[in-house]
Amino acid sequence: MNVILKNLTLVALVLISSCKDEDESHINNNNNVKAPLVIDLGAVVSTMPLELQTRLYKDHLDRDYKVELLKFYLSNWHLEKTDGSFVSLNKTNLVDFSSDELFSLEAEIDTGTYQHLHFGIGLDSILNTSDPADFESSHPLSIAQNTHWNWVSKYKFFMLEGRVDPLGGANPSLPFSYHTGFDQSYREVSLPLHNLHINKSGDSLHLELDVANIVNGANGTVDFISENFSHSIDEMGISETISDNLVGSFSLQ
Repeated sequence: MNVILKNLTLVALVLISSCKDEDESHINNNNNVKAPLVIDLGAVVSTMPLELQTRLYKDHLDRDYKVELLKFYLSNWHLEKTDGSFVSLNKTNLVDFSSDELFSLEAEIDTGTYQHLHFGIGLDSILNTSDPADFESSHPLSIAQNTHWNWVSKYKFFMLEGRVDPLGGANPSLPFSYHTGFDQSYREVSLPLHNLHINKSGDSLHLELDVANIVNGANGTVDFISENFSHSIDEMGISETISDNLVGSFSLQ
């Protein structure tokens, strides 16, 4: 009889232990559930949608201008949880509004609650020393993207080109061209997510860039006529103003 009781007790202990292991496994799996996240990006000029080549906009002096090129790097994407930990999205993106494909970043992230979205405008000092010949043509850092300054072995971080009417009419003819790209032009953006909770079904975020704010923002104004060109160290003042204004030009909608 004692042998039977001992055997029953042993079986019960094994079952309890097994159930416990299953419960703990279930809990651990829940802590590591992944969810899809999609981040897309649009652009406006003040309140009007950005349309390259055709649409006219007003600058800070009420002069008509149009945008012909808007192209830039976004990198070092991170999501910050409410406990202060970070989830890296490990992406480097080249955004080109001349492209037929709209920008979209897709990632699998941990479920949980997030308080900030972080990303860099341009490339950090390590990425900026990359050799474009090392990448396939489709890669954002490849030579095929026409974003590398061979004369300094650095990348162009941000490119804005267009034309303005110097006579105050509706016929933009004077070109402007701004390219940033030295290490000191790299900037980081942090946007609040207001304790966004991501469950297993995932979510999406919509970023918006205000082009008007880039040349006329909290950190200064760049004039399309008197300061219409910046491609080198000689025009670092213009580049710094644009880089600083870019930080405040992104928002989550």
